[in-house]
Amino acid sequence: MATYYTPSGKVSPMSYIYFILVALIALPILGLIYAYAIWYIPFIYINFIIAGCFGLGVGFLINFVVVKLGKVRSKMWAMIFGILAAFIALYFHWVSWVDLVINAGESDGSQMIVTSNVQFGQIFSLAMNPGALFSIIGEINEFGTWGFKNTAVSGTFLTIIWIIEALIIIVAAFLLSSGAADEPFCEENQKWFDRKDLAPFAFVLNPTTVVKELESGNESVFDEIGRPEEGGENPNFSKFTLYANETNENYLSIENQRSKLNDKGEIEFDAEPVVNYISISEALSKKLEGAA
Repeated sequence: MATYYTPSGKVSPMSYIYFILVALIALPILGLIYAYAIWYIPFIYINFIIAGCFGLGVGFLINFVVVKLGKVRSKMWAMIFGILAAFIALYFHWVSWVDLVINAGESDGSQMIVTSNVQFGQIFSLAMNPGALFSIIGEINEFGTWGFKNTAVSGTFLTIIWIIEALIIIVAAFLLSSGAADEPFCEENQKWFDRKDLAPFAFVLNPTTVVKELESGNESVFDEIGRPEEGGENPNFSKFTLYANETNENYLSIENQRSKLNDKGEIEFDAEPVVNYISISEALSKKLEGAA
C-alpha cells in the first residue's frame, strides 16, 4: 500500500536565528520600500495592490529563508513565523511612513505628491520608542494626510482603510510563508528531498481512479501515460513533480492544468490538484523521468 509523506513537525534551532536576521535586516528594508511606494503613489486602489505585494514579499522571505533554509517541518510554526514577520514588517513600515510624514515638505495644493525623505536617526528613535510612534499615528489619524476632492480622509474612515491594508499584508504573508514546510524532508540525512518538475504530461482524465490505483500499489496505471498533443485543440495538460533522496525514497505530486480564456481572449490555466506527496517506487520514478 502506498503512503503519503507526513511532515515530522520538527523545527531546527537555526530557523530562529534566520528569523531574527530576517526581522532585523530584511523586514526593515521591505518596510522602508513599502512606505516610499505608497507615499509616492497616492492612489488608494493601487496602494492595496502594493500592500498585497508587500505581504507576498514578507511571506516569500519567511518561506525561503526561515522555513527552507531553517529546515522547518511544521506548517503551524511556519505560519507563526509568517504572521510574526507580517506584524514586524508592518511596524517598520509605520516607522518609515511616519518619518516621511514628519519630514514632508509643504504643498501649495497644485500637486498630488508631497516630496519627503526619511532621516535614519529619526527612524531609529521612532523604532525604539513605540509609545511616541503610536502617539504620532493617532495625531495623523485625527487630521489625515490625503483625501478625495480636497476633503481629508481621517478618523474612523482612515482607520478602516489602515485595517484593510494590514489584513491584506498579514493574509498574504500567512498564505505564502508555509509552502515549503509540507515538502518531503529526510530526517535521516537532514536534507530536503531533491525536487524535479517534469515536462508536461497528458491531462489526467480520471484522477480519482489514478489515486486509488496508486494507493493500492498498482503503478501500472501509468503504463500508457504520454505527453500532451502538440498543436491540438485541447491545451490541457498535467504537471508531475518528483521528490527523491539518497535513501531511494520517492514521492510524487500531480496537478492538472485546465485551460480557459481570460477577458483578453488569452489562454490561462487553473490548477487542479490530483495527488500530493504520494510514495512511489524507484522504478516508477525513473520511468516517469524517462517517459517519451
